[in-house]
Amino acid sequence: MIWRLRKICPPLAHSAGLFLVLSIPSRTLLAGSESGEGEARTRFNVGYQVLDFNYQKDAREQALTVAVWYPTDAQPKSHHYGGPTSGYVAAEATPRAEGGPFPFLVFSHGYGGSGLGAVFFTEALAARGWIVACPDHHDRHSAARIRTGAAEDFDRRGLLQHGREIAGSGPGDRGKYLYRVDEMKLALDSMLTSVPFGKLIDRNRVAVGGHSLGAFTALGLCGTIQERRDTRLRAVLLFSPGAGGYLFGEDELEGVRIPSLLFMGERERGQPRGSHTMAELSEKIYRNVSSPKYFLEVRGANHFSFNSCLANSPRRRPLCGTEEQFEVIRRYSIAFLESYVAGRPGFDEALGRGQAMLTRCLGDPLPDASGANQSAQQGAPADAAPPRR
Repeated sequence: MIWRLRKICPPLAHSAGLFLVLSIPSRTLLAGSESGEGEARTRFNVGYQVLDFNYQKDAREQALTVAVWYPTDAQPKSHHYGGPTSGYVAAEATPRAEGGPFPFLVFSHGYGGSGLGAVFFTEALAARGWIVACPDHHDRHSAARIRTGAAEDFDRRGLLQHGREIAGSGPGDRGKYLYRVDEMKLALDSMLTSVPFGKLIDRNRVAVGGHSLGAFTALGLCGTIQERRDTRLRAVLLFSPGAGGYLFGEDELEGVRIPSLLFMGERERGQPRGSHTMAELSEKIYRNVSSPKYFLEVRGANHFSFNSCLANSPRRRPLCGTEEQFEVIRRYSIAFLESYVAGRPGFDEALGRGQAMLTRCLGDPLPDASGANQSAQQGAPADAAPPRR
């Protein structure tokens, strides 16, 4: 296999268009396909609910709490998620039936986080006509939860120690973390059979994503573990996915044969995870997954820049991203999902315009991206992989 590192964004470090991008309010998205083309598209009011899905584990009943954003006709209001983070949603509103069925994303948070970790992105995606579900995983330690927000009395030392243990793990250790993959599938399956969301989800337009250990979680359903592969999935979105690099081997990553978008922070390039750096782990993933695939590095970002801030504590501020970083992550994540899952072309064009908030922009798209879009629209099987190059 030849690894093609094709730079697909021209350097625009002093782009005049940067001000236009960054001056837009956080809940507002660019017109068209996030490429700045100006093509008007319908925006939806966003509803928000928190659901509990019950299941049996070790002969005990447990509940998986899931935050859900979706299109609605109800009038939204300002909603406080936690810390300085607020949104604009209609809580407990009836989902919109007209215009559906809607594409669907399940997103997995990083270790110790919560389903609200990527709210800067998930609420905005729902405004584009998506249903988005984010579970609270049952990690050993949790600094925040969907229902209760940031926890002030959690075991910080225990969380850091277990985080270091996870970072030193290899493929032979991942059995300890497969509970997350099972919980992600539970969220997906439960949403598809739930009332009223099940009938509103387009089963031919389903994607997964995740941040950090959540990226490992998402990849676990995308072909890295054959017995857990979910053929309903059309694309995978990865935020700072080093865990996927050290918990999967190269041959396992080659099993991912759906479109992928990988983000990494510029400031985490040299950060170690076990015997490798974050850059080496991210590049390992990008090198082995199938085309179409993209690798974007966000200027000034670190591993935690992909988190919304859910606490007001000054010592937690470094564990969150800035609005400038959120905007570029949100912009390209939505364009990618719209193009490769919802079947609305424009992602490759968006990348070709460049972006001052990206320090690296690599890609290996299909020769005809519209073919991928057509497949998504027609429900082509997820294992109908493009040829490896």
